Amino acid sequence: MFHLASSLYTQYTKREQYNVLILGLDNAGKTTFLEHLKLLYASPNETKKAEGGPDTTETIRSKRILPTVGQNVATIKYEGTDSHQFANINLKFWDLGGQRSLRSMWSRYYKSCHGIIFIIDSTDTERFHECYETLMEITHDQSWSDENNGFDFVNVPILMMANKQDLPTAVDLISLKTGYFIDLVSELEATDLKLLPVSILENQGLRESLDWLVTRLVYNKANKMPQYK
Repeated sequence: MFHLASSLYTQYTKREQYNVLILGLDNAGKTTFLEHLKLLYASPNETKKAEGGPDTTETIRSKRILPTVGQNVATIKYEGTDSHQFANINLKFWDLGGQRSLRSMWSRYYKSCHGIIFIIDSTDTERFHECYETLMEITHDQSWSDENNGFDFVNVPILMMANKQDLPTAVDLISLKTGYFIDLVSELEATDLKLLPVSILENQGLRESLDWLVTRLVYNKANKMPQYK
């Protein structure tokens, strides 16, 4: 009886927490994304901008955001577009440095993460192949094998965000899927992966992208149980 009561207490008083890695090459917009999320999902006792409109964009533009050397960590209380869906969820984000010299440290976090956000600079065509190779290294890393009965392949949802879509030099989503990243999409089509267009600076597509990821995190509970905080 005690265990039942304890379980019910946990269910109704604690929040599910999912750990999400923010990865990508340097200068893709990872830290700016995290800073914008902190504004969009600010706690009630903080200054919250209505619907994340122009005010959050102006605030982000005024910030001096430096390249990440190491990691940035932040936890938000997720609020979905549908307020009745997926309540009581925390998302803990780990923004890891994207410089080539720092990427070897990413695998240390794979076992404890529930999902991955990989941000692509959709204007930097010269580095698309590097993005592809980096994603392949992530999805086939040996770290996943311990959780997949020896099969070294990613078992968490991956949200690919094609950033800077507001700029005229950005490669559009269709061209990314059918051209530059067609091999990647083909190889990962059976996995929990989505490529979505966003503008992190202009707050375009951020909430919608996060809604997709949270949906997949919840549906992936059988593989990765959340923590309770």
